Amino acid sequence: MRQKWRGGVPKGACGGLGRGNTPSLEFVPRPPRDLTDGIYHLAAHGSDSRYLFVSDADREDFLERLAAIWQRFELALLSYVLLGSHYHALVRIPDARLSKALQRLHTEYSRWHNRRHRCRAHLFRAHALTLEIGSDAQLVAASRYLALNPVEAGLVNDPLDWPWSSARAHAGLERPRIPLAESDLGAAFGDADNWRERYRAQIETAGDEAAVSDTPGRESRDAAA
Repeated sequence: MRQKWRGGVPKGACGGLGRGNTPSLEFVPRPPRDLTDGIYHLAAHGSDSRYLFVSDADREDFLERLAAIWQRFELALLSYVLLGSHYHALVRIPDARLSKALQRLHTEYSRWHNRRHRCRAHLFRAHALTLEIGSDAQLVAASRYLALNPVEAGLVNDPLDWPWSSARAHAGLERPRIPLAESDLGAAFGDADNWRERYRAQIETAGDEAAVSDTPGRESRDAAA
């Protein structure tokens, strides 16, 4: 029997820090990393015990900002999943501008989130993780991993039941919430008319062995976050 997502809200939006008179920790920009043209698996986590997303309103706001900033910086969003304490995305970038885009996204969202939940401590960990995707096989594995994240977190039994990922859109079950660049994903799954069916078959038959450290990638780099 499928476990449906019930929209539970985690307790303690500020974790063990950041409420009341705790000093605000502003974002400190870092020089852009040496990221080159390609596809990357991006993962960003909350600082200490903080949740990035406490409510559906948080997730909706984050996705709106993600779409707007990706358009402004001319980046391509292939796939994404939002959990509670972190998020993952697959992105195609032309150069190192991803670092500046993440600075803008995380800074703007942190300020909105802290005002909404009356928190003051820094929301994101200092750096996001980026793994370069070097082949179609690696892209298939990474997209499968993103789709399975809510299952491994115990939020749902079926990855297509989680409303805060692009998996349902990739599977052809709904329109994307925000613009997606799916051409690379379609090509990785055979670039045929039925690639969405192949995608769905991959995630529905997948086991629970995926982990961030196991996601294939040629090189692990930090991107400013």
